[in-house]
Amino acid sequence: MALLDDRKILIVENDPTIGLDLRATLMAAGATPVGPANSVDGAFALIADHAIDAAILDIRLYQDELVFPVADTLQALRVPYVFASGRSTALMPLRHGDRPFFDKPFRAEEIVKALSEMLSRESAA
Repeated sequence: MALLDDRKILIVENDPTIGLDLRATLMAAGATPVGPANSVDGAFALIADHAIDAAILDIRLYQDELVFPVADTLQALRVPYVFASGRSTALMPLRHGDRPFFDKPFRAEEIVKALSEMLSRESAA
């Protein structure tokens, strides 16, 4: 059994290469990647069209847009998410400070492990 079997994982990432790497890693872990979206509007469209189980969020998106409205929505929907960004955690609003943060360059496998653990805790609750 793969770590993320049949889980839909949203990718919000402005770098196409990183987005494709995350997609490949998620697929290898048994997940169904959704995205990547490179903007808040793109992420909202994907959330509206898919039953998202978890998400990976870059902080700064296309045209210096910040991802926090997406994180707020995921939090309200009780969807687990992690941040994966080359930006400083100093940009992180306090309301999201408890979320796992992976600094670029990261190992995508570490993100898969964190998402798997978060989803396992959610299933056990």
